[in-house]
Amino acid sequence: MQAVDDADREMLAALDGALTRWQDACEQAGFDEAVPLSVARQAWLDALEEPSLHQRFRAGGVTFCTLMPMRAIPFEVVCLLGMNDGDYPRRAPRSDFDLMGLPGQARPGDRSRQSDDRQLMLEALLSARRTLYISWTGRSVRDNSEQPPSVLVSQLRDYLAAGWGGDVLAQRTTEHPLQPFSRRYFEGQPGLWTHACEWRAAHADAVPAAVPTGAESAVVLDWAPDVRKPLSLAQLSGFLRHPVKTFFRERLGVVFDAAEEDAADDESFGLAGLEEYSVVRTLTTEVLAALALGVGEGQAAEDADLSALVAMHLQRLRHAGQLPLGGFAERTQDQLQKVLLPLLQAWQAVQAQHPQAVARVPLHWASDDDVGVLLEDWLDQLRARPNGMPVWLELTPSKLLQDAKKRTLRADKLLLPWVRSLAAAASGVVVHGVLVGRDATLQIEPLETDAARATLADVLRIWRQGMEGPLPLALRTGLALVAGGDAAAAYGGGFQREGEVAEPCLARMYPDFDALTDDGRFEGLAQSVCGPLAQWVATQVHATPHGQGEINAEGAPA
Repeated sequence: MQAVDDADREMLAALDGALTRWQDACEQAGFDEAVPLSVARQAWLDALEEPSLHQRFRAGGVTFCTLMPMRAIPFEVVCLLGMNDGDYPRRAPRSDFDLMGLPGQARPGDRSRQSDDRQLMLEALLSARRTLYISWTGRSVRDNSEQPPSVLVSQLRDYLAAGWGGDVLAQRTTEHPLQPFSRRYFEGQPGLWTHACEWRAAHADAVPAAVPTGAESAVVLDWAPDVRKPLSLAQLSGFLRHPVKTFFRERLGVVFDAAEEDAADDESFGLAGLEEYSVVRTLTTEVLAALALGVGEGQAAEDADLSALVAMHLQRLRHAGQLPLGGFAERTQDQLQKVLLPLLQAWQAVQAQHPQAVARVPLHWASDDDVGVLLEDWLDQLRARPNGMPVWLELTPSKLLQDAKKRTLRADKLLLPWVRSLAAAASGVVVHGVLVGRDATLQIEPLETDAARATLADVLRIWRQGMEGPLPLALRTGLALVAGGDAAAAYGGGFQREGEVAEPCLARMYPDFDALTDDGRFEGLAQSVCGPLAQWVATQVHATPHGQGEINAEGAPA
């Protein structure tokens, strides 16, 4: 590969360095065994993402850095934070062995930290092209007495006052209260605002009538759909699952990442939650890839035993250190094998009953009203039944049954298949579906065209509203409401149960169930989205738990 620009040269140099370090590590460990290509590729590429001390200065939209000499690069906005008196210019404590710091020993040309900081302040001032933002602690946290800014900031303010006079300083200075619950934040004063909207109720009597409260205080941004970027099924289902999170990410560019947890000091005795889901998904992908390649322990795929193939990949996972140690690893392997075998056997049976592949079908639907949203995607992974009816097949490592005996389904896990069925019926495509999960195989019947179009129009109208402002809608809580369950418990959680409010964006906007239902929109949104979803699950989806029946060639339980 030949590099064509600096980015290519940096990438090739990083790849060469990662490969050299890997070879040195193998040589030091005395490791000379063959490894699969997927393992080598993953290890090689992961080495490029490791943090290093040589990071690029301008690596993103917002650059956080310290003031450095010769770094006067123009920026639209430059923010100088913490310019307090005594903190900047920085103090240089003298060491006992520093003879240059003794009285009378200074010479012309000696470096001065304070002079350097003055130069850095000037460079930062000249680098700002549109806005220069300077902040400092103007009040004492003990007695609220006034505190001056850095002497350099004071000199800048004096220069502005002497050169322009008048209210130039007052117009450009905003004094914020020390606490987020200060009454001043909720009195409608210009330039004062806070993210801590939960304190508004405490000052409801002090908020003037001109300041909206309740549902009117929600964030609303003018927005129109871009016809050049049609909406996909994955985007629509992702919004319905997390409307507030999608608004924060797509409109505000805000992502609440989970806090990085320190490595656990305790030994792991098993897999649970997302860790187990990730392991099952990885194993499923690896085993199916091995079957597709026709390789299983050096044998042909038709001669390879599925159980032995699963055991081989589980053993590799154990050697990679991703399973507990000792006897707990054997127990975890047995549990994973009991989960994977029925899942893969059901998937092989479904594929054998639909051996003929069908070309993917385009989905296109645009609402006729003023919503102005265009939905476009592809319906792929299609197979044909013996009667020629197309069927889409999907494999998921999720559990689909809430109660195996009653065959009650988890509607929240079927959100994407529901959106796919709506889009297919609205586009005039008659297609069945087969979804193979960890514990059951689902047969999905097609919807009527008129009913699907009406429901899809309501859903897209809600999507457009969700792009203009955060909606008080939570999927699992709404499903509990339409099912007649305890919606408050579903949102807030309970003993040994995590509620839907654990999602950071929901917790930021609606910290409890009362806040979610305060403006009265939650119930209507839940009936518009979760109601049709629950009805579709009850009427169009048929479940067959693994080991409790077979699926015949027509796709119905035998």
